[in-house]
Amino acid sequence: MTKIKLNIQDLLELEGITEGTEFFKNQRVTGLLSGRHASMLRGRGLDFSEVRKYVLGDDIRNIDWKVTARTRETHTKVFSEEKERPQMTILDQSLSMLFGSTGDLKANIGIQLMAIHGFRALKMGDRFGGIIYNDQQNLIFRPSRSKNLFQALLEHALQLNHDLIEQKISKNTSFHKLEEALFQMLQIAHHDFIINVVTDITLLTDLGLERLGTLAQSNNVIVTHIYDPLDEYLPAQRIPMTDTAVQIDWDITKMKQKEFSEKYKVMYHQLEKRLMDYRIPLIKFDTVKPLKVQVKEVLNDQYQG
Repeated sequence: MTKIKLNIQDLLELEGITEGTEFFKNQRVTGLLSGRHASMLRGRGLDFSEVRKYVLGDDIRNIDWKVTARTRETHTKVFSEEKERPQMTILDQSLSMLFGSTGDLKANIGIQLMAIHGFRALKMGDRFGGIIYNDQQNLIFRPSRSKNLFQALLEHALQLNHDLIEQKISKNTSFHKLEEALFQMLQIAHHDFIINVVTDITLLTDLGLERLGTLAQSNNVIVTHIYDPLDEYLPAQRIPMTDTAVQIDWDITKMKQKEFSEKYKVMYHQLEKRLMDYRIPLIKFDTVKPLKVQVKEVLNDQYQG
């Protein structure tokens, strides 16, 4: 069993595995974690693209005199504009994330993915922020390039994570906190943001899906689903279920197992279709495999090409 409680050092050590992690291959954004992105809009700087023949009206300051002398025809340098892409993670630390049947807790996987996203964004010069929620509150951190503010974000996320693990929060689940987080994101991310929603999708309602679709109209959105094998397949036997505080025995019959699995698959297929209609990628991380292995597999292999 993986160590249950994470500390700030555990998260800071994740900076080393962020190299080469990319989402949105060959789409409008070249990489969810890749920093500055080519854009038709004016950004923070210019990136050299090519040299071509001078056309009347081109800025004479961009004439390439070396190529002009060599070809005896006036040539000008062409630049593509860079545009900053602020990046944010919505992180679920609600009661449903306090689960892991054989490996780590969903809540721990989620907070580590937020850290990886943030390190990559800052390393490439983008601002990073987040919205962290549990069943009682939503914490908002607007995008910033400050490493100190990023560490403060992680420390607040850890506090909510520890409150969850230590059972310091109410056992009454709020079904609207993800909806609230998405509404809050709509007030911040008006256009050209990169938004990663990290959740086990338990609280993803129809209204939440509609708000995801609205966000995706002018931003790049991805849903990262954290799941446990028992979410889909209940073993056909009597098993102890542990949430760190109470233990319950479930007597699973084969009929119940099949019914549960079929309902889950139908629900998940409907979710995938809705997200596909909104052009929102869905990525899955489980609680069993080591996170570093999954980062390499999912973020590089699944989205190449």
